[in-house]
Amino acid sequence: MRNKTAEDLYEHVVRRMPVKERLRLAGLIVNDVALASVEEGHAWTEEDEQELRRASLAHVAQGGQDG
Repeated sequence: MRNKTAEDLYEHVVRRMPVKERLRLAGLIVNDVALASVEEGHAWTEEDEQELRRASLAHVAQGGQDG
């Protein structure tokens, strides 16, 4: 079995999940990446965190629909 790319995983697994679960997954991924960044000494700035919050809220306000 070949390794799946992020696009493959998204198309065949994530996209089929309910929006609420996709948002939960996105949060888990962001938290994991943020933790890895801190461990590597590349902490998110307050501006980075605000931008992420704005984008997340905008996505939810649009009904969580893609595109």
